[in-house]
Amino acid sequence: MFKFRVLVGSTLACAAVALAACGGGGGSSGNANVRLANATTTHASLAMLANGATAVSAAAIDSVSDYASVGAGGPTLQINDATSSSALATLAPSVSQDAHYVVVAYEGGGSLRTTVIAEDVAAPAAGTTSLRILDAATDAGAVDVYVTDPAADITTLTSPTFTFPSSTTLQTSAFLSIVPGTYRVRVTGNGDPGDLRLDIASVTLTSQEIASLILTPTSGGTLVNGALLAQQGAYASARNPNARVRLAAAVAGGATVAASAASAAIGSDVASPSVGSYVVVPAGTPVNVSVNGASVSAPAAPLAAGSDTTLLVYGSAAAPAASLIVDDNHLPSATSNLKLRLVNALTGAAQPLTLDAAFAVVASNIAPDSASSYGVVASSTALRVDVFTPSSAIAIFSDSTLSVPGDAVFTLFMLGDAATPIALLRKDR
Repeated sequence: MFKFRVLVGSTLACAAVALAACGGGGGSSGNANVRLANATTTHASLAMLANGATAVSAAAIDSVSDYASVGAGGPTLQINDATSSSALATLAPSVSQDAHYVVVAYEGGGSLRTTVIAEDVAAPAAGTTSLRILDAATDAGAVDVYVTDPAADITTLTSPTFTFPSSTTLQTSAFLSIVPGTYRVRVTGNGDPGDLRLDIASVTLTSQEIASLILTPTSGGTLVNGALLAQQGAYASARNPNARVRLAAAVAGGATVAASAASAAIGSDVASPSVGSYVVVPAGTPVNVSVNGASVSAPAAPLAAGSDTTLLVYGSAAAPAASLIVDDNHLPSATSNLKLRLVNALTGAAQPLTLDAAFAVVASNIAPDSASSYGVVASSTALRVDVFTPSSAIAIFSDSTLSVPGDAVFTLFMLGDAATPIALLRKDR
């Protein structure tokens, strides 16, 4: 087991990390050196303008551009999609003459976000290397980061290397001073080493290197992506190769359902109706489904890397079907609110369903075997929820005593036969 020595306190907003946006900067004469790292998931190439002039014409996804000469002081930097030329973000960092900076562009909360890192931190002593963590994956909530020998079992460790509390803004660790070598970096849910959010099997650090490991959000909101950026050096993406998926077994007559992705089981002989927990599986692999032991045509779309998905298996035991429902487990913007949606998985003479929460419509006319979009609802210790069909003003399900916390995501599954519906409220996040 490697032993680590932390140079300063555990988590910093600004300090040794020297984020340029925290101020500092030198006079307005002369030029600074600024480059652009594209850590987005949806923009194949990004461009950067400085005071209206093109500074970086194209930074491909999972890469960093060369340095551009940018006027020192407080230049206005604009990040554009290089293909469409549409403006995505604007920032005005303080940059010093002759100094080096990198603008890291990533996505979160449905928009492009940026952070600026100063790249002139003094090199550590020979025979040591310095590593810091930038947690930009704020959508993932509180996380622990383990930097260990590649063979280490993190479930046996007394504490993680770094802990990041839940935050709505980017957090940066202190520098970790360690001997050069190859390490494994694992990110887990806070306090739960079994809740693996990212596993980078090999990170090689050299003598006197200064490196930043950047954590960024994924499409599902729970897993995280990573990238290693060497000061004034290379950028190496470490995107999450996995997806999270759960099985919603909703086949009539109490049929048993099994599902897997590659060799990873999603659910084994699960009796309908029920909804399982999320499991981590390799993304992009075919999904296999069976009902009562007989194979069922699986959804053609692969599980996307970084996604959260519900595998819904529904219909009659004689003619079952399977579909993938995209789950958005990003937390609501206000901690006093929750996100709520409806999944209509009723069988038999099923009709479209409407969901009311606190006497307001959250989802309307949701067809069988489909899910609504998410609505935002205030947290409550006694939330009233009603589900209606178009054929009656009397709710097929009603509960006025639901205790639902804020800063959470919920799905109300309507399961079973339409004549005797079963409601299952599941906290997804």
